[in-house]
Amino acid sequence: MKRHSGQQKGPAAGTGQTLSVRQATLWLIMYELSSAFLLLPGILTKAARQDAWMSVLAALGLYLLLVPVYAAAFRRQGGQTFVGRAVHLFGGWGGKLFSAVFLLAFPYLIFVFTLRDLSEFIATSVFPETPALAIAGGMLIAVIYAVRSGLPAIGRTAEVLFFLVLFLFGLGYLSLFPTARPANLLPILEFGPLPVFKGAMVLFAFPYMETTIFLFLAPYLRERRKWPSILIRCSLASGGMFFLMTLLSVAVLGERVVANLVYPSYFVVETISYPDLYERFEVIVAVLWYITLFFRMALLLFITAEGLAEVFKLSDGKALVLPLSLFGLVLSLRIWPNTTALISGLLAWSLYAVLFGILVPVLLLLAGRLRGKSGNG
Repeated sequence: MKRHSGQQKGPAAGTGQTLSVRQATLWLIMYELSSAFLLLPGILTKAARQDAWMSVLAALGLYLLLVPVYAAAFRRQGGQTFVGRAVHLFGGWGGKLFSAVFLLAFPYLIFVFTLRDLSEFIATSVFPETPALAIAGGMLIAVIYAVRSGLPAIGRTAEVLFFLVLFLFGLGYLSLFPTARPANLLPILEFGPLPVFKGAMVLFAFPYMETTIFLFLAPYLRERRKWPSILIRCSLASGGMFFLMTLLSVAVLGERVVANLVYPSYFVVETISYPDLYERFEVIVAVLWYITLFFRMALLLFITAEGLAEVFKLSDGKALVLPLSLFGLVLSLRIWPNTTALISGLLAWSLYAVLFGILVPVLLLLAGRLRGKSGNG
């Protein structure tokens, strides 16, 4: 009798387009960090003042409560693609329409937002005389090459670069401890729990509600049974880093300064100065952010291209990578006037993200259950 290894492999295993648990975990951690890395401390502090660090813990707790929902949706999907599952539940036209709307209104829209976020930050904080088009185009070249190279190539790159990101993060933010002032974190809950909850909802939506997008990785994961542990590890790792940088940003600069900065995570490391050892560490933090943003955009572009290719019955999603990238580049230059408008829009984004981040997996689960009952009937 043959003994089973216990590993559940998706149909993509035969094509070589697979990810190990380690690769998926490291990739998704960097995905969750990316855009939120620079923006969140300021947004959370504006909502919760000196209690912003508590918003991180509250958001993380809310997300962990939802992990069983995402795990159940992933388990029900089995080795099917997201589009295949939708077609199975809602029929041919219904499933394809549902998938196309989801892909364009969520992962692709986030891809466009991220591209604009990149060009806005680099053009205002790092290379102010460089055109936004050149900055975004440079990143797109790398992302297009990576996506066309396939998931295994991106997974192996994540294994290498994650530890560089971790090293740079630790070096930068641990260096802030000598200048941190605990008094800046007091008094605790001065304005009650409501501001903490408001801040938590922003982090809950951005980036944790984007977990629904990860359902597209179901056919490519070698050990699907470990999916819940992957989500938990990713959220604890990224949440721990959000907690540390928010806590230190407020402790070093004070809540009033942090709340009025667009990129406090970048600004706070400008205060690091160890003569004859290292200075100007903010440039290194920009590199760290650039790396994590690359993995975020690569995942979003891959998912959108592969999903739409299945919707329109194309043989290979790679044919859509270039047109989607170019159209996204054009949209990114017009999507909002400035970063201030983006930050203001994040409050509305919380409601928008809940629509796709909670209602979509719940809808898939309910549809699967109803279909199962009708089948039994």
